[in-house]
Order: sequence, then C-alpha cells, then structure tokens
Amino acid sequence: MEEKQEINEILDWHRSGPDRGSQEAIVDMLRQLQEICGYLPESLQQEAAQAAGVSLSVVKTLIRFCPDLKNAAYRHVLTVCTGERCGKRQGAAVLEAVRRELRVGKDGLSADGMVLVVTRNCLKHCGTSPNLLLDGKHFGRMRPEDIPGWVEKYCR
Repeated sequence: MEEKQEINEILDWHRSGPDRGSQEAIVDMLRQLQEICGYLPESLQQEAAQAAGVSLSVVKTLIRFCPDLKNAAYRHVLTVCTGERCGKRQGAAVLEAVRRELRVGKDGLSADGMVLVVTRNCLKHCGTSPNLLLDGKHFGRMRPEDIPGWVEKYCR
C-alpha cells in the first residue's frame, strides 16, 4: 500500500507542476516512478501520461529514447552489433542465434522476460567482431555455435 501512496504523491505533484508537459519534467517523473516500481508497466505509463497532460505515445517515445527507463522488468540488456565488420564475420547469424536461443519476441524481450535484446550499428570493437555487450561488458569473436552455451552462462 505504501508503494501506491508514493506513486500517487509523485503523480499529484507532477499534475500541478507549471511545466508538467515538458520532456524534462516527464522524464523526471518517469525516473521517480521507476525507482519505486523497478520499471514502468503500461498501466503506470498511462497514469503518467494523464498526470503530464500528454498522450501515451509521448511517454512511450520518451521511454524508448532514455536508456535508463525500462518498460519491462528485465534483468539484462544484450546489445548485438550489426555494423559492417561484424556483418562480414557472421554477425547476422550471431544475432539470429541470440534471438533463437532466448526466444526473443517482437518487443525485444526474451521469452522469460529477463533479457532485452537490442542492436547497434557499431560497438567500436571492430577488431574482435562479431561483438556483443551484456550490461555494458564486451564479448568479442562470437560465433553462432557459441551462443547457446554463452547464453546459459551469462544470461540465465
């Protein structure tokens, strides 16, 4: 019950703020809400949009562009390089193996909801391609056949 009270206090405070619809104010509100809940579920996103006086799509866009805001309770972020050099060294096959092993949905989340898989055009480690980042830690020279064991070791 205390959690709901904290959430209501944050929403009420932002409802009455003079700049409640500004991106900065909305992101600040979302960060405060995430501190309480650990992530921003759809229902809370809707409440935040109403408090800010903006559409839900504005809130969703801000969450997408702020890497520290989460719309799911995942534990890890796995970034797969899709740059040119990684692509020339089986990078696409590594990405496909990751998606298959984690059973990644259209939202980028693994089937168990614990890993968010994203891509980036270049991770700036071209000499060790193909490359992955797991929670910011670099893993290079990945091969599609390495992925099942790697996922078991680092993502489960």
